[in-house]
Order: sequence, then C-alpha cells, then structure tokens
Amino acid sequence: MSLLSNTDKRVPTFVNFIIGGVSGCVGQTTTHPFDVTKVRMQISKASLGASVQETFRTVGPRGFYVGWTAGVLRQLTYSTARLGMYTSLYDFCQRHFGSVNFPTMIGIGTISGVVGSFVGTPTDLVLVRMIADMKLPPEKRWNYRNGFSGLIQIAKKDGVTSLWRGAVPTMVRGGVVNGTQLSTYSRAKLMLLDTGHFEDGVLLQFCAAMISGLMTCVTSLPMDVAKTRIQNWTGPTKPPNVFATIIDIVQKEGVKSLWRGFLPYYARAAPNTVFTMISVEQLHNLYIHIFWQREE
Repeated sequence: MSLLSNTDKRVPTFVNFIIGGVSGCVGQTTTHPFDVTKVRMQISKASLGASVQETFRTVGPRGFYVGWTAGVLRQLTYSTARLGMYTSLYDFCQRHFGSVNFPTMIGIGTISGVVGSFVGTPTDLVLVRMIADMKLPPEKRWNYRNGFSGLIQIAKKDGVTSLWRGAVPTMVRGGVVNGTQLSTYSRAKLMLLDTGHFEDGVLLQFCAAMISGLMTCVTSLPMDVAKTRIQNWTGPTKPPNVFATIIDIVQKEGVKSLWRGFLPYYARAAPNTVFTMISVEQLHNLYIHIFWQREE
C-alpha cells in the first residue's frame, strides 16, 4: 500500500513536485491565521486569548492574514520540494524494494524535510518577520510590503546569504516535522486499513492526517519556538544557535515554554496536514484518472 491510491499507476516525478506545491498552498491558505497567532505567541510570550485579542484590537481581522504572500511563497518552495521528494522516493522504494517499512518512511520523510526546509528558508524568514512586526516598536519593524519585497530588501541590505538566517534550526525542524508527519501519515493509513473499518478514501485520509498532525506537533514544536526566536533576532550580536536557544529558553522560562503556542500550532498543523495530504492524494487521483484514461 503506497502513500497514494492507485499504486499500480505511477505519477511522473515532475508532477509530484507540482502537486506538492499546490497542495502546500491550499494548506497554508486555510490555516494561515493559526500560523500568525502561533508566531506572535512565541515572540510575545502572551497567552492564546491575549494574542488573538491584540491582533483584533491593533490590526483587525485582516491581521490574521498578515504575511500570507510570504506563506504562499514558502509553500511554493518548501512544500514543492518536500512533498515532491517524499512521494517520488516512496514510489522509488516501492518499485525497487517492495513494501516500505516504517523506518524507511521516517528516513525519506526526514531527508525530504531537510532539503525542503533549506530551499524554503528565505521565504520562511520573511514570513516570520512580517507576522512579528506587530510586536515590535515602529523603529525596529521590518515593514515588508509583501513576500517578494521582503526577499529583495533582505538581500539588498544584508546580502543574499542572510536570506538563510536560521537555516540550521529550520532544517532541523523540517527534518523532525516531515520525518514524523509523512511517515506517521503513511503508517496510520496502513494501520487504519488493517482494522477493516476503513476504505481508501477521504475519510481514511482525514483520520490518518489528524493522527499525523498530533504526533508532528508534539515532536517539532520546541524546534519551531527556537527557530522563531532566532529568525526574529534584533540584537546587536549574532543570534545563538538552535541548541543554545533551547537551553536559554528552558533556563529562563522553564521546559513548558518549549511548547508555547501548542494550541494554535496544533489547530494549524492538524487541518493543515488534513488539507495538504488530502489535496496531494486527490490531485494524484485526478491526474491518474485524466491521463491514464486517455492512454487506455
């Protein structure tokens, strides 16, 4: 049983990458308000209710879609790479080695996440800064008009390499997220099918995605908190590395602070996983239905 349906019919590699990008954009658009709330909680150390109220009070409802252009650009780079690589590697392993075991799922998910995160770091940096602006004093705000202008301004002001600030924690987080999310999604589908209560369809994909989203949040949120702090660093010195940042948070704020923003993180991750993975599966099925029918 593959990650996808119709395992006897393969989708070309370049189509896997296109579907990955489109699916990522669907997931990002539907859950962007949760992303905004999560980042602002991590920066301000405020509660969920206080963060939501402040956004409404200072910006209004449109504030929950601040940074959306950067979020979409991120998915066009990050998700295109990670989902395209995962589905292609999964198909490759099935063709040459037979069924894919759980450690292999984790391995190819982690590799895909690391590569995708490196590719998507510049847009992720812009996204975090655009969302964080509301919490900064006017003189320290980044004031990017949109995702494209943010990339250009950072490159002009600090050099092209500065676009990869926070690349290491982003890649570590990406490896953890994707190694957990994609492998548990694939595994959960198999387990649910084995119960005999599910057929391969949207309900199965939904349940597997909800399980995957929960596991992803628990394992990856500490890295996400550290990544956000590093990318929004405004001090005169270089930001600390990801492990130093995590240690500093634990020492100053306690271990529980590593899971700050868990509710909006899960509220985003669960539906994001649902929308993204269902989009991947349905777009694959649509491609197979259209193009294989023509050939047959």
